Amino acid sequence: KHGFLTDDLINLLGPEFIGAPACSTTNLYNAFEGGLVLHILNTTKYAVSINEMLPEDKQVNATSLIKLCFLHQIGKSKMFVEQTSQWHKDNKGEMFKFNEDLLSMTVTERSVYYALSSGVSLSEDEVFAMYNYNEDFSGRPMKTNGEKLAAIHVKFPSFAE
Repeated sequence: KHGFLTDDLINLLGPEFIGAPACSTTNLYNAFEGGLVLHILNTTKYAVSINEMLPEDKQVNATSLIKLCFLHQIGKSKMFVEQTSQWHKDNKGEMFKFNEDLLSMTVTERSVYYALSSGVSLSEDEVFAMYNYNEDFSGRPMKTNGEKLAAIHVKFPSFAE
């Protein structure tokens, strides 16, 4: 419906995407198999709801918002591997560790790379929002769609986990 889940992207993400955790340690959110998909679905659900509650002049394009929510952390799909040390699991809550076979990139860099290399087109505003979704936009006028997308996309949904 929204045209961004290309066959190439689905193949690139592979089965690891379905089982991927959102984080590596239990003191963060969704550090369990399937945690990434749950995070993405929750983020999308709440961002769309928030967008619909806003005055029409503050809303962003729903298709762009949904695309952004789905793509913003796909870079984590292969980022973690299971922690094999029981001591780290028991004493540090480290259920997963970083996949040392991957070139070191931020989640956003890898997410944008995966999307673009799979034929997903991203607007300048969408790339801006992916790189800036953790920014505090409270003191800014939010004149661009990228600023609006970044502000709506994660500020509130992250509390829902």
